Amino acid sequence: MSRFILAGRLRSAARRYLAGLLLALIAGAGAHAQQTVLEVVPLRYRTAAEVIPILQPMLAREGSLSGFQGQLVVRTTPANLEEIKRVLASLDTAPRQLVITVRQDAEGARSRSEAEASGSVGGDHGRVTVPGSPRPDPRGGSVVARDGEDYARLRVLEESSGTSDRNTQSVRVMEGREAFLRIGQSVPVRERQVQRSVVGGRVVERTVETTQYRDAADGVYVLPRVAGDRVTLDISAQRESLSRAHGGTNVQGVVTTVSGRLGEWIEIGGASREAAAQQSVLLGRTATAARDSRRVLIKVEEAR
Repeated sequence: MSRFILAGRLRSAARRYLAGLLLALIAGAGAHAQQTVLEVVPLRYRTAAEVIPILQPMLAREGSLSGFQGQLVVRTTPANLEEIKRVLASLDTAPRQLVITVRQDAEGARSRSEAEASGSVGGDHGRVTVPGSPRPDPRGGSVVARDGEDYARLRVLEESSGTSDRNTQSVRVMEGREAFLRIGQSVPVRERQVQRSVVGGRVVERTVETTQYRDAADGVYVLPRVAGDRVTLDISAQRESLSRAHGGTNVQGVVTTVSGRLGEWIEIGGASREAAAQQSVLLGRTATAARDSRRVLIKVEEAR
């Protein structure tokens, strides 16, 4: 009999323990529910995609953040919500109007130098003659020393030239929005087509030449982000040129991110080419050199 009484007491104690545990879980869940709030915050100037990456690291561990139709849906603790709203007030301001200017500088230099000696020296047993250029360049200078039929001539030519080209484009864009600048030209391309027709029961072929215009252009996508007096630029540039070999289009592209101050020129790329050649003949030498360089710079200013 005592064994049944003890078993009943154990079952009763277990029920009381389980009931207490269940009440504790319910109370904890209620307390957790009271710790988080849900609020929909309207956005005035910025999009949810712009502000969420900035606010996400500030969010409490049990919170969530999402965007919906120009609004920010926040579920977090009351204290964390107030902090997020303070930061959002500084972010959700009217974006600045920016002017983006892209400049392409191209420079070239050419030089050429020639030096040549010629003359004729003779005696009782014969004469040795070294002829000069059949068509001497009038732009060069020469010195001649003569003694009777004997003479010696020294001719020197030095010339150089340079070219410079600058192309500038500007576009106005809102801060945080992408801008696109494109320059180029339409180039005529001649094409040949073979047309076949039946004349008098025979197939006759005729070649027809046509001219098609193809576009070859340089384009730059720019996404500016401003913080104080500094700007960070996400840049995607593309250059197109027509291929003479197969009539197609050559495409080159580059993607980069650069940073600098507002109002200053930032170099985002460049290329240079140098070539030199030298030729020597009897008592003469010719040397040529060429250099070409190209730079692409970008500047961001706040529109006034």
